[in-house]
Amino acid sequence: MGMPTIDTATGQEAPAEVSQDRARAIFTEIAEQYEKFNHYSSFGQDRRWLDKLVASIPVSSSSHILDVAGGTGEVTFAICKRHHPAHIVLSDYTPAMLDVAKQRIAAGDNRSVSVETQVVDAQDMPFDNASFDIVTMAYGIRNIPDRMRALREIHRVLKPGGTVAILEFSTPPLAPARAFYKAYLKWGIPAWGQLFTGKRDDFVYLADSIKAFPDQQAFARMLEDASFQDVNFTNLAFGAAAIHTARTAQC
Repeated sequence: MGMPTIDTATGQEAPAEVSQDRARAIFTEIAEQYEKFNHYSSFGQDRRWLDKLVASIPVSSSSHILDVAGGTGEVTFAICKRHHPAHIVLSDYTPAMLDVAKQRIAAGDNRSVSVETQVVDAQDMPFDNASFDIVTMAYGIRNIPDRMRALREIHRVLKPGGTVAILEFSTPPLAPARAFYKAYLKWGIPAWGQLFTGKRDDFVYLADSIKAFPDQQAFARMLEDASFQDVNFTNLAFGAAAIHTARTAQC
């Protein structure tokens, strides 16, 4: 029997629609300002983190990549900048986020890489088994009410020996850093949200969802429970974020 769906703001059991409807509404409202918010609220660290995420994946010229919860395309276009894969499917649950990504594609940010956009629920993906060499996700898994189902879907669509790389906010292991981070989530993130979008309440949710997300070790165990192998994580910014990597078994 699977785990119950949760309210991603609290971690408590709740119908999936509570989180899905809220996430789509929030990200529709903030789509145009999303990248700017990420950059300033992370004090410019977001681009370094993206570079580290992209460096962690084994991309070749024949790679077929799925970017899950890819939003406005920050991961996808970072991959295009560093590598030249055969194809990237940039997927997200919120059409407004993909509309921004389409503008970036039209502006040439895909650097001639074949990129297609598709509205996708990560918990029920419309792709065949073993379709992709690599799956990426940044800041998306914590907004999904049934995370185990999403991880199993990622495992399903990856080819044998395929790689998943997930960048997500996390829990600083040292008490001083953890205390500072909790204060920043409570006061700083909503303040940045108010400044850039006028939507303070949306960013109160985002901060709550970060606090409710499992720590590094707990999320690593979730990847193992989803049948991934070689599960590892690398802390960023004293553990305020982490890159989780894993592979599917070889045939």
